[in-house]
Amino acid sequence: MKKSADFIDLLGLDDVEDILGEQLPDPGLLEYYRRLKDREILWNDDVDESMIEVSMCIRKWNIEDKGKPVDERKPIKIFINSDGGDLNTIMNVVDMIELSKTPVITIALGKAYSAGGLLLMAGDTRYIFKNTSCLIHDGSSGIYGTTGKMLDNLEFTKGLERRIRDYIISHTDIPDDLYDSNYRRDWFLFSDEMIRYNVADEIIEDIDLIC
Repeated sequence: MKKSADFIDLLGLDDVEDILGEQLPDPGLLEYYRRLKDREILWNDDVDESMIEVSMCIRKWNIEDKGKPVDERKPIKIFINSDGGDLNTIMNVVDMIELSKTPVITIALGKAYSAGGLLLMAGDTRYIFKNTSCLIHDGSSGIYGTTGKMLDNLEFTKGLERRIRDYIISHTDIPDDLYDSNYRRDWFLFSDEMIRYNVADEIIEDIDLIC
């Protein structure tokens, strides 16, 4: 997802195929554009600032669907396999998903850890596999500088932590006390626990659900 999709909008998928032909420098590049054409995003990486492109794709597809009833819009599918990463970035993507009038389906593959789990929770429909796992934990921060700046950063981090807590509790059935007693450690959830606590909606038993 770290490659810009700008030129495909100008050329179209067929033109990209003609240009790249058999001399494709990256075997995954053409598949990446095919997925975009089908409104599918595979995030198989840590979350960093490049993931803002996901927000822009969601915005673009909503522009294409403007004026269409929800049931006539082609859903957006986000496949997730991530160890987590930057919280500010992932919360922007979450904001965009929640604003999207076009349905967004999130599918966790092997792991939806930390920020990856927050992305999973944002979907209108949230699928997992029987061996998918999720990680919920407190954030980390590399605070340095003057004492005043360190204290300012600490207050910001505490505020962000409260927002993440509110988000998780509002998007799952995890009780407040259970969350508070577990988030300071690495709290791993297997697929059955993810369903029990409404972190996800359904374990995939039929591949047609996500095709």
